[in-house]
Amino acid sequence: MDSVKCKSLAWHNLVSPSKEDLNELKNTYGFHDLDIEDCMSEHERPKIDEYDDYLFLVLHIPYFQKGSKRILNAEIHMFVGDGYIVTLHDGNLNLLNVLWDEISDSEDIKEEYMSQGAGFFLYELINTFFESCFPLIDNINKKLKTLEGALFEEEDEEKTLRVILELKRGIIAMRRILLPQRTVVAALEHKSKKFIPEDLDIYFDDVQDAIERQWSMLETAKEVTEALQGLHESWIQNKTNRIIRILTVFSVTMLPLTVITGIFGMNVDLPYAKDPWAFIGISAILFLILIGALAYFGWRKWL
Repeated sequence: MDSVKCKSLAWHNLVSPSKEDLNELKNTYGFHDLDIEDCMSEHERPKIDEYDDYLFLVLHIPYFQKGSKRILNAEIHMFVGDGYIVTLHDGNLNLLNVLWDEISDSEDIKEEYMSQGAGFFLYELINTFFESCFPLIDNINKKLKTLEGALFEEEDEEKTLRVILELKRGIIAMRRILLPQRTVVAALEHKSKKFIPEDLDIYFDDVQDAIERQWSMLETAKEVTEALQGLHESWIQNKTNRIIRILTVFSVTMLPLTVITGIFGMNVDLPYAKDPWAFIGISAILFLILIGALAYFGWRKWL
């Protein structure tokens, strides 16, 4: 079990812990069986449980997966007790791995994060988690601004629609992950002051404010995305209508011409069929009908 110690605080960080690792934690610190079961479950809802000797937290943190280009959910289990913090995760949240390496390699960073007790270190961890959400939201807003400028210039409607839907998927994922975290972080202020002293309330308020700002930014991004999708659909509909109008003009103008040529193309005797001027006369009539139909459509401003 990997651990880092600073004065009276120890941080145990377990990546994809085995059942034996969890049993070792249980035997060492006396964690409840239900909490151990939660750590072994694949998906657990965000929550905070308070016991006499420790706090148990489950947090979900959004992160960007480069391979799939999607915002996914990293689940982190945390035990906070007198003189220790235990974090359990699957290793996908890279910022936690980076923080572990920095604290392990630098005495100054270790002193900065861990010298003020478990409550302050818990704040530092949670603050690091949710500060990482701002670049994700900023990236969404940057793509939205780019999309606004290119919405009516991009000729590939399918590509534009794909970008809009990818942005909507990212916003939905962020909102789905952040929504329950608002309740969990807010509840920290009302938990045992044995692990989170009252003088840390202002720090957790700051984390709560950051989450609320992120939620507000996502609300705005959601509205902008829906508006852009509506504009895109209206633009496509308008473009489709123009195409249909042009095709309709061709169809209507050609209809009488087709009827006349069809009649004179029948294999029966018709008036003037053998007249040497018949072809020129019929062609003149067809031409006049075509010019007349186009002139009428132009007068009605249908062209």
